[in-house]
Amino acid sequence: MKKSIFAGVAFVAMLFAACGPTSPWPGYESADNGSWFIQHKKGAGTEVVEEGGAIFIKIKFKDTKDSVFIDVNKESRSPSYPMRMDSSEFKGDFLDIMKKLHVGDSVSFYVKMDSLKKYYPDEFVFDPAHDTMEYLGFSVSVDSIYPKAKVEELQAKAQAERMKQQEMMMKIQSIMGPIQQRADSVSKTLKKKDAALLKSYLAANKAAGKPDENGIYYWETVPGTGTQLMPGMIVSLRYVGKYLDGTIFDTNTLVEGQDPMTFRLGLDPMMPGFTSSVMKMKDKGKSTFILPPKQGYNDSLTRIFEVEIIEAKPMMQ
Repeated sequence: MKKSIFAGVAFVAMLFAACGPTSPWPGYESADNGSWFIQHKKGAGTEVVEEGGAIFIKIKFKDTKDSVFIDVNKESRSPSYPMRMDSSEFKGDFLDIMKKLHVGDSVSFYVKMDSLKKYYPDEFVFDPAHDTMEYLGFSVSVDSIYPKAKVEELQAKAQAERMKQQEMMMKIQSIMGPIQQRADSVSKTLKKKDAALLKSYLAANKAAGKPDENGIYYWETVPGTGTQLMPGMIVSLRYVGKYLDGTIFDTNTLVEGQDPMTFRLGLDPMMPGFTSSVMKMKDKGKSTFILPPKQGYNDSLTRIFEVEIIEAKPMMQ
């Protein structure tokens, strides 16, 4: 919508004319603003949403046969869809009806499609079979309502969080920039000495033991006290990535307050050796593993990773 309204009552029947043209949809009543409505359930709420506030709803779009063709909550993966309440754009705007709803109300209504497309050209765009309908149907049930003051409070908190994240990114860039530049400057030389450096490193670190079938050296430095990691888990971890000479090329441990790296184990794209090594760990554990080039970036450089699991939990279904 031009105002991005989709972001984020006991129905007042007197709004609608008591008489009017015959309804194209059984049970629907004509409104004096050109729309049609039916109330399925009267909620127990008493407050209506004010302009600048927000309404949280379950909403579906219906065709002129009164059949649902889009479930907005399902497509947006939002159990309760947030809609900011702006001023209406035309007489009979769907917002006029939204502003009459209370928590718990469940209604359906139809609004002229040409008006929706005129005033909200970017929002109500559908497939060819539904894009030229005379009316667009809405099926709405109200979960909750936020007053304008609460919306403004949440917006202020969100803005403060964005500023905090921006400051964090600047800190990370200022610290990691020189580290990565140095790593890039030595990488070409290290590639030529990779085999010799690995031999020397292994001689000095007996804990590395023997490599697995993929050439990965793995050893636990702090036993995990939590659950064994499994594919599909949401894993948050801190890590330090080094070349064999000790040069750090990547890490998320140098800036205080930096978030751990979080990913879906075995589902999100990661280096194959990194994923297989993390799967050997337990929650709250620490491990070190050496990845040969083919298990890492495939760039002729062996890499060492020191990893600490901060949290591991099942993925929400």
